[in-house]
Amino acid sequence: MKTISSRGLMAFGLLAGLMIGTGHPGGGLAVAVAAVAGVWMARAEALRRDLR
Repeated sequence: MKTISSRGLMAFGLLAGLMIGTGHPGGGLAVAVAAVAGVWMARAEALRRDLR
């Protein structure tokens, strides 16, 4: 889980950086926020499964 979420977050970070670099700051920000929210929810779900 940790490796997959790290790679996914890096991929979304690269995509957001490319979007910002090509002049689409709103889209890049949306991609970055969506990536962080997705990883946060996945980690919260993993933590919930560990507590059961």
